[in-house]
Amino acid sequence: MTYKLSCIKTSKNHNGDFLAIDWAKVPTSPSFIHTDGDGGEAISTSVQAAWDREFLYVRFQCEDYDILASMQDRDDPLYEEEVVEVFLAPKKSDEYYEFNLSPKNVVFDSFIKHDGERHQGDPEWNCPELKHKVVRDNPKSDIFGNWSGYLAIPFKCLDVSPVVGDTWKANFYRIKRIGGDQYLAWSPTLTRPAYFHVPSKFGALVFI
Repeated sequence: MTYKLSCIKTSKNHNGDFLAIDWAKVPTSPSFIHTDGDGGEAISTSVQAAWDREFLYVRFQCEDYDILASMQDRDDPLYEEEVVEVFLAPKKSDEYYEFNLSPKNVVFDSFIKHDGERHQGDPEWNCPELKHKVVRDNPKSDIFGNWSGYLAIPFKCLDVSPVVGDTWKANFYRIKRIGGDQYLAWSPTLTRPAYFHVPSKFGALVFI
């Protein structure tokens, strides 16, 4: 999988404002599929991404109805409930960053090392100035309903300054619990049981 990451023009005072981006002009990924490669029906999930000098911007669009999201604190194990996830390997595939966002706008971030078989995370690592938000399509509804999840990830926390032509390994995921567990991916890892930490199956983010 390859996603061409458009560079957007922002002012010096933009400061990671993902809601100011005209997302209608940003390419949308194909709908996520089950990460084991099963072609079965999956709840609709897609991702968009863009960048400027300072931030990587990510927007998830999630079909939904009811949610499981009770955790409230940063770096709680959000992946035990429902989340969208970003994995970024800007330098090498055995070291990468994980960002989780719950439907209740709680984040988990971690630096990951991978030995070729399993991963070891460091949730004590935090990304300063990480920005995030969840916007419900109908916030007055009695059910949670469809929602969009936004992240603005500052490049300085990743210790990189990308330029046009760079390519990163990356992946995007979603975990859905209500209605039966679904482990969904932009670039499927082809593992059963589901396992997201397979750098060899990550897709490519191309900075254009």
